[in-house]
Amino acid sequence: MLGCIYTKLKYKLIAMNKNILNDILNKLKKLGCDQSDVFFSKTTSISSSSRLGKTEKTEKSSVSEIGIRAIIDKRQSIISTTNLEKNNIDDLIEKVVQMAKVVPKNEYCGLARPDVLKEFNSIDFDALKLNDPFEPSLALIKEKVIALEESALSNNKIINSEGAEIAYSSSSYLLMGSNGLDIEMNKTHSDYIVAVLAGNKNSMEREYDYKSKVFFDELGDFEKIGKQVSLNAIKKLNSKKLKTCKSDVIFDSKVSSSLLRNLFGATNSQSIIKKTSFLKDKIMKDVFRNDVNIIDDPLMKKKLRSRISDCEGIESKKKYLINKGKLQFFFNSLSSSRELNHKPSGHASRSVSSIPGISFSNLFMENGKTNKTDMIKSVKKGLLVKELMGSSINYSTGDYSRGASGFWIENGEVLFPVSEITIAGNLNEIFSSLIPADDLEFNFGVNAPTCLVENLTLGGK
Repeated sequence: MLGCIYTKLKYKLIAMNKNILNDILNKLKKLGCDQSDVFFSKTTSISSSSRLGKTEKTEKSSVSEIGIRAIIDKRQSIISTTNLEKNNIDDLIEKVVQMAKVVPKNEYCGLARPDVLKEFNSIDFDALKLNDPFEPSLALIKEKVIALEESALSNNKIINSEGAEIAYSSSSYLLMGSNGLDIEMNKTHSDYIVAVLAGNKNSMEREYDYKSKVFFDELGDFEKIGKQVSLNAIKKLNSKKLKTCKSDVIFDSKVSSSLLRNLFGATNSQSIIKKTSFLKDKIMKDVFRNDVNIIDDPLMKKKLRSRISDCEGIESKKKYLINKGKLQFFFNSLSSSRELNHKPSGHASRSVSSIPGISFSNLFMENGKTNKTDMIKSVKKGLLVKELMGSSINYSTGDYSRGASGFWIENGEVLFPVSEITIAGNLNEIFSSLIPADDLEFNFGVNAPTCLVENLTLGGK
């Protein structure tokens, strides 16, 4: 009975919000807009943080926001507000129209043609399972975050804590356009972070763990997580400095996803338009080994960046970014696809207050055939990277430089922790020699297994 009442209330609220957005679209048309869209979002969030056994902060908030975009004669403007009073919205409608009349022209801006919009229905979205039916209470989150930090502090070699935090949010989105665009989404998001310091008379080392999931109960056992973080911190004590050398590098699965973010930076159509990507001429050419596949899949169940379409109404589909080593496409929005004369890839992304940009969905590298243990055993001399710091990436040339720490490997054995290292190379060479292991896990929006890269420069003492 209660579920039935809730469902009726939910659809009543959706209908009410749609009426408001339709009213805004009609007013924009009367004021001379060629095209327009309106984006409404409501997010309820709960979080609690703890440090050294004491609750530091608890928050519970609910924020509603609306964004209005106007396009007149290939000029576009956008305005947003959290003040949803009718008089304020009417004022903003007038302002956004005036803004659109004076900003520079963009020949490529504009909404999707009505005939290319995906047809949406609730079954499409519900099948992705992006809305956790369980809403944790603030009391439960406070209890769990204290347990998380206490377990991380339980070892006497842990000398301090940077704290722990657990957060949950539930968001509803409604995006409507003058072209018939009509997208509804409801999504939940839960995450935690914990960081502690281990120390002895010779050294002090920091370790952290972070995870993000759609469903709260998939974050894991917080006591086990805390204990593992403390053990990882202790293993890093008494780290050594390396002499500058060339060696193989194993990027642990905790950090290997950063290489996919680098790949995205080089395959974002904005980089191609500006001619600032070292991959600009690589479509259908070898970039990785022929046993490497990298996929962008927005239709995975219970995954953080799943969706039935992008924010411009272009249908979401599973796509191979890298298929048997070859680059297949560049990520684009409608605007950038028009400028490059490419087919829309369905990767437009935006917030309430921004025009569409470009982003991936669930981007991941498929598992390889080697397990992590055997991969380590295969290395005569090399570095197992557990943490990366800073970043100096030149996307025009592919030059790569990052700070790192981890463990030194000799003759297939992990010998001792190392720190204050700089890894230097070129992304062309990194990608072409990369070998994936078989330990892929989906804990973020970008995921990759542990990866071996041969012959990189390690800068040390």
